[in-house]
Amino acid sequence: MKLRDPRHGPAATWPAVLAALLLAGLALLLAQHAAAELGWTGADSWLRSAAAALHDSEPSVWVLIGGAAAVLLGLWFLIAAFLPARRSHLPADGDGDLWISPRAVEALASDAAVRAPGVLHADSELRRRRLKVKALLAPGREAAVADILETVGERLQGLAELEVAVQAKEAHR
Repeated sequence: MKLRDPRHGPAATWPAVLAALLLAGLALLLAQHAAAELGWTGADSWLRSAAAALHDSEPSVWVLIGGAAAVLLGLWFLIAAFLPARRSHLPADGDGDLWISPRAVEALASDAAVRAPGVLHADSELRRRRLKVKALLAPGREAAVADILETVGERLQGLAELEVAVQAKEAHR
């Protein structure tokens, strides 16, 4: 049985929360309008006041800006609704249903790079399928880049197919 891929939350989560808050505000505005029109409160309707303030023969610049902003926000909501959620883990090679987190891959790569001869310190960063290893080399160890590639490749073998790049800098004496 194939399980679902581990994924982050959908891209439409925040637009949906924002839309829900906007709808709640609209419901509050309509409830206040209804209460004012039915005489349940002594205050004037906020909706009537807003409509009276907007009664102009020509549209103002602020109305045009607000309309353009509403169109852009609507397009953003529409695009976010159709974007699939991104994977949160990388599939490991093999027949099983095994997944590994990007942070675990970074930790394994950094540990492997530090164990390479001539490496003083290493950090790794995984973006999509590209792993960048930054290493600080001991003085006079320029040839350690090949050793870093080899040790990192051996450590990550069988976990995931990644493009590994090494950026090495020699420490000052």
